[in-house]
Amino acid sequence: MHESTRRTRQAVLVAAAMLAAVPVSAGAADAPDTPITASAPEIRQGQGWSLLGGSTSGDGANVLAVNVGFPSVAVSFFRGVTSIQDFGLRIAFNYGYERLVTAIFPGLRAEGLMRLRLLDTGRVNLGVKGGVGVFAYFTPTFTLPGISIPLAVAVGIPVGSAVALSTGVDLPLFITFGPTGGFSVPVLFNAGLEYWLDKRWQTSLHFKMGPLLNTTGPFVPVGSAQIAFEVGLGTAIKL
Repeated sequence: MHESTRRTRQAVLVAAAMLAAVPVSAGAADAPDTPITASAPEIRQGQGWSLLGGSTSGDGANVLAVNVGFPSVAVSFFRGVTSIQDFGLRIAFNYGYERLVTAIFPGLRAEGLMRLRLLDTGRVNLGVKGGVGVFAYFTPTFTLPGISIPLAVAVGIPVGSAVALSTGVDLPLFITFGPTGGFSVPVLFNAGLEYWLDKRWQTSLHFKMGPLLNTTGPFVPVGSAQIAFEVGLGTAIKL
């Protein structure tokens, strides 16, 4: 009698355990698989074009820019020939001989320019710039002609949709002619800030400074090292 009662109780407990497990198993089977993924980091693309950083104008785009500062007032035009390459032209009125505050003389400059974007991760962009041009400085007694070979490495860092920082190294090489002529090598370290009022209209501020090695020309001791300086406030519109 007692043995029969014990076996009955065991059977009831086993059945109750099986019934309790059914909803749990069904619920687990019906639950959809929801993978846990980390949120992707925000990519700061800026406006997709730049004049100071490593980005270019964009395929088929035209950019017209004006820059006012020392040692020049300049107008530039860039044409995006591919998504990573620009060709352009710059015309400038100079009033400081090759960025020297100790040699204030008027001059004119015209340069053909090229910009090439090498890298763009969204957080940082890297590009190179180059060109060739001619210039002339004027005094009451003579005119000093020369050839410019501007080279640069530029890094752009978007910090939002409307703001970007820039840095890099410029080598605005130049050759002067005449008795005091020769090949000069400025090495300028730069920093810049760009702000976009909208997708097409940009303003900027840049600063460059560094040694001018093997200075040539009649305005300073030939072969000396001088300090070159440039600052400019600019605006540009994407046409």
